[in-house]
Amino acid sequence: MTQTDTHAQPEGGANKLYFAAWRWHFYAGLCVIPFLTILAITGMAMLWIAWIDGRDGERTAVIPQEIALPVSAQSQAAVAAIPDGTLKQYIAPRTDDVAALFRVDAEGDAIMVAVDPYTAKVIETFPRRSGWYDFVHGIHSDLMLGVTGDRMLETAASLTLVLIATGLYMWWPRQAGWRKALVPGFAKGRALWKSLHGVVGIWVSFFLVFFLISGLAWAGIWGGKLVQA
Repeated sequence: MTQTDTHAQPEGGANKLYFAAWRWHFYAGLCVIPFLTILAITGMAMLWIAWIDGRDGERTAVIPQEIALPVSAQSQAAVAAIPDGTLKQYIAPRTDDVAALFRVDAEGDAIMVAVDPYTAKVIETFPRRSGWYDFVHGIHSDLMLGVTGDRMLETAASLTLVLIATGLYMWWPRQAGWRKALVPGFAKGRALWKSLHGVVGIWVSFFLVFFLISGLAWAGIWGGKLVQA
């Protein structure tokens, strides 16, 4: 029985385009893997930190009581904890067992003050945007390299779109239906890995494109010139 390769390379002039796509796919993959790994790890870390402690420490625990003091009394305690401070922001507790947060600016510095809403006692003070969330966010947004890091990540995200486009072009079924393109063929050896790579890639690509486009909305060129404009 003769087997048909549903993803056979096109013949003639199209064959050159196929190998050009293969080269772009290969080299783009080598370039973007480190950056996508960093983005995935830091993005997951940001989600966990926000869930466990909150971005600004808004999950600071307190002992729940029956009645909370007025916000005015809590704010007075927060401002009194920072000499010459000016109240700028109030973050209400999300649940009964966490502290209220106040942002108080003094001498150009933004300081967060965690206050027990039941006793108006100041629990702790700390500089705003100085926690683990912000450290990881600095890596996730620009590798802590400022504009240079932002451009590097934006380039990597753009190359990932090239990676997806060339992969879809090579894996697109040319002779048979979509079944073998969407369902892995459990062969042996190299054919198995090729099938798994193509099938997983074609399914993941739909979600990855959404994440890339949404993430590029914050980038300097894509976001600043296209989305935000």
